[in-house]
Amino acid sequence: MKYTVTGTQMKQVDQDTIERIGIPSAVLMERAALAVADAAEKLALKKREKDGRQIQFAVICGTGNNGADGIGAGRILWGRGYQVILYLAGDPYRSTPEFKLQKHIAEQLEIPAAPAPQFPDQGEEIVIDALFGIGLVRKVEGEYKSLIERMAKRPDLVAVDIPSGIHAGTGAVMGAAAPAAVTVTFGYLKSGLLLYPGKSYGGQIQVQDIGFFDCSLKRVGWDAGVLEKKDLACLPKRPPDSHKGTFGKALV
Repeated sequence: MKYTVTGTQMKQVDQDTIERIGIPSAVLMERAALAVADAAEKLALKKREKDGRQIQFAVICGTGNNGADGIGAGRILWGRGYQVILYLAGDPYRSTPEFKLQKHIAEQLEIPAAPAPQFPDQGEEIVIDALFGIGLVRKVEGEYKSLIERMAKRPDLVAVDIPSGIHAGTGAVMGAAAPAAVTVTFGYLKSGLLLYPGKSYGGQIQVQDIGFFDCSLKRVGWDAGVLEKKDLACLPKRPPDSHKGTFGKALV
């Protein structure tokens, strides 16, 4: 059985992993960034095989840990020789410590960056959506909504943990959301990626292990369980005409 979690539950798992177990946040973030970079590069190679065009990446970053994951992924791709530009949204003075760390590293490497409003309506870049993560609980408005609407015009979009604008617990669209070609989600599947309308925005969903343990999940709890084929192996085999009963003849 696979377990699904809400955004709140996943944050509690993350907190337990860092504070009780002792795995540093930067370690988890580096593994998350690597998973996103690998997925984005795989999409890029498929795109290059199809049309032969040079691959570029645009990374849309909020000022939270989701944005920090995005900067980390962009930095890894930059190190692999790709052209990358970071588009930074939000107030940097209200950013998380993890975001400040990743931004500092990117600045030392002189990775190109620009304010998010400069992200163009059209382009051939593969877009990494690291604007909002699983913590979004209120409706997206104003400049953020406009940015998501521009992202929604891009067919090759890789979402970090969950497409920006989707509620991680309910799957609701919080004002605006951009459909992803690929969503790289960390640790456990988010319920909002299985419930509509969120399910229709996730694209190909990849659940990546970045260092969480089930002992943390058991302490926190989960939202739901998803049965797999192996979970049904204990059920007895049914004969092909087992649907027949008192009214069997009428059912045939």
